Amino acid sequence: MPSIPNARLNRIKMDVWNKYQIEANKRPSVAVLGQTGAGKSSLLNVLFGTDLAIGDVRPATRRPEPITLPGAHGHQLVFWDMPGIGESAAADVEYMTMYADKLLACDVVIWAVHADSRSTTYEALCLRRLLETADPATRARLVNKLTFVMTKADMLHPPPWVFSVNGDSGSFTPSLRLDEQLEERARYFEEVFLAPWGDFLTTSTYNPGGFSVADDRMTFNDHTVRYRGYFSRQVCEAYQHRYPDRADVFARLRDNHRVVPCSARFRYNLTRIMVAVVNRLGFGAAARFQRLLGDVDRLSQVPVPVMRELGNFLIWDGDRKVFDLADPALPPNL
Repeated sequence: MPSIPNARLNRIKMDVWNKYQIEANKRPSVAVLGQTGAGKSSLLNVLFGTDLAIGDVRPATRRPEPITLPGAHGHQLVFWDMPGIGESAAADVEYMTMYADKLLACDVVIWAVHADSRSTTYEALCLRRLLETADPATRARLVNKLTFVMTKADMLHPPPWVFSVNGDSGSFTPSLRLDEQLEERARYFEEVFLAPWGDFLTTSTYNPGGFSVADDRMTFNDHTVRYRGYFSRQVCEAYQHRYPDRADVFARLRDNHRVVPCSARFRYNLTRIMVAVVNRLGFGAAARFQRLLGDVDRLSQVPVPVMRELGNFLIWDGDRKVFDLADPALPPNL
């Protein structure tokens, strides 16, 4: 094979670099769906450093409206103000094609489901209407762009949350019993929203090297491992049992088909959401979102004074106060 002259090779490299720069400087676009009250604005604010108003309900919105907002690091984000799901059954039918067109154009689509909701029938119906208006190829693009998150996990109780202090900040994690409860609900939502579309789903992750599996649903090269279909918990466990030395690869493939429990209030699982979102992005969109990520580990950090304002326990023993989390006399890191 003849070699490529250096001058031509340099032009090819420059062309690729220029395309990367053009994509990197475009404004990332985010669309968020979910019923009113699911905490969409709160989630966007903590994920992307924006300042969307909390609690605004505008059922009069008849068309997607772009809102350009500055982020925390000087970048700009375009959010699409989508007509709310469930505000009007008749309007929802009318909106399905509109939703599909706009969601295809966005880099990221997050579908927020309230963690404390047991009524998923209507949202599942809306998703079906949205996907069934599209041809099979477009349907596959749409369903693989969606990241499902289970919002307001902090509203589930009584199992406690644990706040781990590290200096003047810390992070919230659910107790073991609450974690099991969250995962059980997440699996239920996964069965409702993702499993029915298994024929259109794919999942991929990076190849750490040496990956080789003889399976007609699995394709791979030196850089990527891809699975065609719904990578359920059972599928993941079967592969891990058969190929235990590649368990980490299958775990990452599985992550792309999970519903992620989260809490904007407690900043819980925000890093996991960002990883799930970026995993769904192509080359150009990943370049655009790279500037938004920054130090993703900081997403989970809650200053101790803020933590103390999120709730309070007052323990009273007869005629005296034993403990009050809001007591200013307590050490500042408690």
